[in-house]
Amino acid sequence: MTFSPRIVEAKLALGMIHPEDFPMLAINALEQDLDGPTIRKMSGLITPSGYTTDLLLESFMAEAGLMKISKDMACARPAQELAREVISSGADPLQCTRKLELFWIEADYPATWQEVGSLDDEVNVSNCMDRTLSETREMVRKRLLEFAESPDVP
Repeated sequence: MTFSPRIVEAKLALGMIHPEDFPMLAINALEQDLDGPTIRKMSGLITPSGYTTDLLLESFMAEAGLMKISKDMACARPAQELAREVISSGADPLQCTRKLELFWIEADYPATWQEVGSLDDEVNVSNCMDRTLSETREMVRKRLLEFAESPDVP
């Protein structure tokens, strides 16, 4: 697993990194040539408690060059990564609309990426309007591509 600062910042903001995950996270940071006393200390922890990781977190983030980010930004990043993955892999874009909607809901419905967050509803509307599956799939793929390439997403 590689250490991706954008994804780590997002997961930290959303509380998706648990105490037992920190040693491997720190090892991954070391493998990316990020180093510091706290990173090393965290990499050697065995079954760390939340108390221990909470005490080390701020220093770990500073040594790893991580920033605290908003919940909106934290949800937008994995959503944008998902859109990129679907586009690059050629996967069926209809299979990711619900997950994108859940990221959008978790972020409290930011207007900046409503076009993607509301895709699941738009797919249902398309079905009711007798659009073909190909037309709906192409509409979703186009929106995902725009979102994946958007520099305006936090």
